Amino acid sequence: MAQRVSSSRQHDFLLLTLAGALTVVAGLAGIVEGLVRVVPNRDVPVTVDLADVPHELLLDGSVAAEATEAVVRVSALGPVPYMLVVAAALLPAITLLVVAVCFALLGRSFYRGDFFTRGNLVALNAAAAALGAGAVVIPTLEGTAASSALVNAGAESGQAMVLGLDMTMLLAGLLLAAVGYAFQRGARLKRDTEGLV
Repeated sequence: MAQRVSSSRQHDFLLLTLAGALTVVAGLAGIVEGLVRVVPNRDVPVTVDLADVPHELLLDGSVAAEATEAVVRVSALGPVPYMLVVAAALLPAITLLVVAVCFALLGRSFYRGDFFTRGNLVALNAAAAALGAGAVVIPTLEGTAASSALVNAGAESGQAMVLGLDMTMLLAGLLLAAVGYAFQRGARLKRDTEGLV
């Protein structure tokens, strides 16, 4: 049963829906941009981590700096490095797209006055799972793709698989999981109180 929502809160939920929809468009644009950049398999930009091999630079001939990342352009990647690079280019945008769709659905549901529903719980859990998985998979895939691309180009690489972790994304996923748990408790409480009426 939908709850009545004040017009000011409806306005906020409408903004949430619009923000989610705009982010969906941004995610789709990111996927298209990644495909355009990588699919031709020519001069594909691959970010390489230089943390283990710091390179000192001089900016303007006087300011010392240390490069920790570099962009290497590779062409004619073999099948395995190519698939890794394609996946590494697309996965961040796909993760953003999943989370944005979930928030757009939540905003639409809240706007209608539906709060503690199964659909909202599924949307929150899906967004939390996407962020949690992305926190490990995205940096690991990016590092492994860079290492594989370097080997394909004939350069030495430290290891075949590079494990990574994005703490910001992981914390965001844990926060959404906590909100999802609160929604689950709210849905249970709503069912219990409706049974008493």
